[in-house]
Amino acid sequence: MRVSSGGPDGRKAATSAAVAAAVPAIVRATAPHGVTDAYWFIAYYGYPVVWLVTATDAEKAGVIAHRVLRPEVLAALGDAGVALDLLERAAVTVQSQETVDRDFGGSWYYAMK
Repeated sequence: MRVSSGGPDGRKAATSAAVAAAVPAIVRATAPHGVTDAYWFIAYYGYPVVWLVTATDAEKAGVIAHRVLRPEVLAALGDAGVALDLLERAAVTVQSQETVDRDFGGSWYYAMK
């Protein structure tokens, strides 16, 4: 079901709510490939950016090798109500906790910045 948003700010709020609602489904769908969590934000132009999280760099490499994960993430976002035009521009990336610990002192804030 698509959510009526009532303008740019309302659309961003509706997209944020939809992405937040989709995160548990995203993690469930991608867990068999080593994903343990997902972080997200709404990009400047309003489309969602999803960061899949793995524990190790080796698991990250495995997730990257399974390009099927992008369609799984987009399907979960669409099912949660993210508008089609935003789904087409949505970004999906993967990062390991191992890399964040090593390169960013354990801070996902700095890793995602």
